[in-house]
Amino acid sequence: MDKTDITSIILGIVFFLGLIVYAITSSKQKMFIHIILLFLGLFISVLMTNKVTKSSNPLKLKIYFSLITSLLIFGSIVFFWYLGNIISIDEMGLTTFLLILPSIILFAVISLVVGLILSISRKRRKDFDYNLKPFLWIFSIIFLILLILFFYNWIVVNLAILTNTKSICSLTISSDIKSNLFNKGIKRYCLLRSSTGESKVGDITCGELENIKDRNSCYRWTAQNRRDIKICIDNVASETEILRYNEYCTSPIRFLEEDIYTILKNPQHPDIMYALKSVHHSLGICYEEGKRYIPLLKEIIKQGSLGSKKEASDIFIEGASCLAGNSLDGEKEFLRNEILPLIKDQPELQSYIDRINQKLSAVKLKGTTSNIKTPTIK
Repeated sequence: MDKTDITSIILGIVFFLGLIVYAITSSKQKMFIHIILLFLGLFISVLMTNKVTKSSNPLKLKIYFSLITSLLIFGSIVFFWYLGNIISIDEMGLTTFLLILPSIILFAVISLVVGLILSISRKRRKDFDYNLKPFLWIFSIIFLILLILFFYNWIVVNLAILTNTKSICSLTISSDIKSNLFNKGIKRYCLLRSSTGESKVGDITCGELENIKDRNSCYRWTAQNRRDIKICIDNVASETEILRYNEYCTSPIRFLEEDIYTILKNPQHPDIMYALKSVHHSLGICYEEGKRYIPLLKEIIKQGSLGSKKEASDIFIEGASCLAGNSLDGEKEFLRNEILPLIKDQPELQSYIDRINQKLSAVKLKGTTSNIKTPTIK
């Protein structure tokens, strides 16, 4: 063992210890350690390649040594970066995130180019005999292990998603220590995605998820995938019915807007109440795209069930103000001319007739603030 071997071993130990510190550090010093590892890794790779290229090994082995050495050294920096707690972009700034991977790639390329130049220029050098094959096997196996570990969880997750098999999620590796590579939430994510996939075509298994947010997400996606808003409305955990429509099931309601419109065309549709409450609490009738529901809602007041008539009347009474541009006179005109004629001959809607009459008799109070002069700031 000559001085080059001893120096390489010592630097290798220092490099490995640096990788451990690199992984467990989440402070601003991580960038400083990163720079040290880059230069130390480059020095080790050049030092080792310099010796190997002088040996009697064939050119292809020298070139492969240059390649696998660069991949192992700089790939390990990437591995240990992800193994630890990556500094958030918000904490350190976008520049840090943009520098990490590009800098690793840059130094890896420099290392590889140096190795290739030395290997080709010294392809006939036979200064000493050096059995390179054991080192190539060791380096290759270590690199392969790091590569498998790096992608392992995502391979498992994607396999569970592709096969819609939740049981595969138990194979994921997670850690209580903050780690982006073995994130503690990876199993939850896997179960959520695979349950959503299962529920898309087979039995709905969202209820088996332990986390309430995950269950709600699963029901939302399942409602959207199966084009059935009832799945979301009937199953999500919500404090109130308004929140169930307005917050938890908003995305599938928006996605299924055309389906809801089709349901509203048939006042006797079995899902008419789901469609009406989706309009009431989520879609609305005040915006330009929501005004297309107005003729359908009027027809429901004429022909629908008592429950659907009441829901449609509620939508109009609560939305009259915004339809009239928040004008009291306009609101009164809309209710008097558009809605009251629809319900005045329906005794079962007497309470809504009374509500409209109360609004029609309302008087806008004149404020006294109009007489107060606003001081001019000089």
